[in-house]
Amino acid sequence: MGFYNLIIVYVLISHMIKNLDYCKYTYLHRKALAYYIKKNEYLIEEDRLELLKRAKVHDMDKLTLYLFWDKESASEYHREHSSHHLKKWITHNRIDLLESIFDYECAALTKPDKPLNAYDTVIKYYSDFKDEYLPELEKLHMNSSYIAVTQEDKEFIENIEVDENDILKEVSEYLRNNEANIYTELKDMLCSEDEYQSFINM
Repeated sequence: MGFYNLIIVYVLISHMIKNLDYCKYTYLHRKALAYYIKKNEYLIEEDRLELLKRAKVHDMDKLTLYLFWDKESASEYHREHSSHHLKKWITHNRIDLLESIFDYECAALTKPDKPLNAYDTVIKYYSDFKDEYLPELEKLHMNSSYIAVTQEDKEFIENIEVDENDILKEVSEYLRNNEANIYTELKDMLCSEDEYQSFINM
């Protein structure tokens, strides 16, 4: 790794320290999402494959923004621009809906402040979309109140170790392998072209 790249890594890690807990939280949440998608036996295979494809980039904009922006600005941008955060004024499709269901369902595993399962989350916070959610929840056998986290789930997430290098590697791979990424959307509002090139070539 060249000297300039080392400086970039140092700068990123320095900023990440402010948001490190949020970075780790998001990293683990992404692993939990893919795990819950694989685990649900009622998903049709076509939907599972599409959702696993989505899981590869789920919340990666937010994880990347945490390296450059403050937590509040990163989270707000993510909520406003991500298709799995449904809004009445933005068109969404059935896969957006399913992604949001698994997003809610796995939250309790990595987010102590969000202990509800998908059904209870919809009823409490997203009743405006209830008529869309409930048929899909029923198909997935998730249309009731229950504890979404099993001992097996806890053991899965507890066995994942994450540090700063894991986070930087995941973000670098996301930027390198996805043409439609958060840098292509924001350009110099995120970082300079030189910083971007150094980061993706780490």
